Amino acid sequence: MHRLPLIGLAVSLSLLTSVPPARATNDYFLPGDAFFPSRLILKNLKQQEQEAEPVFYYNYVCEYAFCGYAGYSQLKLDKQNSELAKNIRKAYFQIRKSQPIKLEAKNDVKLTETNQDIWKLDNFYETNGLSMFFYNEDYDWQRRKIAIKYNENWREEMKKFINTGEYCAFIKTSDAVMKSWSLGKHVPPLNVQLPEAKIKTGKDVDIPLTPKGPLKVLILYDDKYKQYYDMKNGKYLLEVTNKGITAYIIHRKQWKKYDDVYGDDK
Repeated sequence: MHRLPLIGLAVSLSLLTSVPPARATNDYFLPGDAFFPSRLILKNLKQQEQEAEPVFYYNYVCEYAFCGYAGYSQLKLDKQNSELAKNIRKAYFQIRKSQPIKLEAKNDVKLTETNQDIWKLDNFYETNGLSMFFYNEDYDWQRRKIAIKYNENWREEMKKFINTGEYCAFIKTSDAVMKSWSLGKHVPPLNVQLPEAKIKTGKDVDIPLTPKGPLKVLILYDDKYKQYYDMKNGKYLLEVTNKGITAYIIHRKQWKKYDDVYGDDK
């Protein structure tokens, strides 16, 4: 069992502010997407300790809207990906050795030194949670890049939930959006079983997707997705599979295994 390190724990007492909504549809995973994005935080890891098949929630990165929801918001890892789930947990604590957890008190929490019950994880937001992308195990992310959905049929899939809406892209440059649409037919979608659930207009499906085969996860060290797309030198990620964890770094505009560049000192 991993325990949260006390040294380097950063706690902010400021309050979170809400993001103003925009006119769009809150779209989650749509059939045809190449990946399922999620957020890796300690609270969810602790909750998953009680789950035989851990559930991960969609990481929505666009501004929230009042125009309804579309898509599937949860993914569970079944028995064939049980080792992947264990390795995700190991990867979280591996990253926290160099990037300590940062916590921010919730609005209704009044912190005092004498009230020890206040200092529980449920009373805080983890403000530096880690971005993770679930892909098919054989997805060639070094060639195809990260955080591009490659879904040419997204509009038809969205119409099953709501008539109008905008597609939420992780990388919003014209080059990335064009690549996502034009190359979609060449990139296999995430291989998942859709749940047997009736689609309701403007509502997401919160019954988890189930993988049809082994998956892998890319865990980024920060949320600067465009810098990963642009291949900025010095960006890190962990590739996590059922077999293990491998660290990568962008070195001279190319992805390299960290150990091949710097040895095993990270």
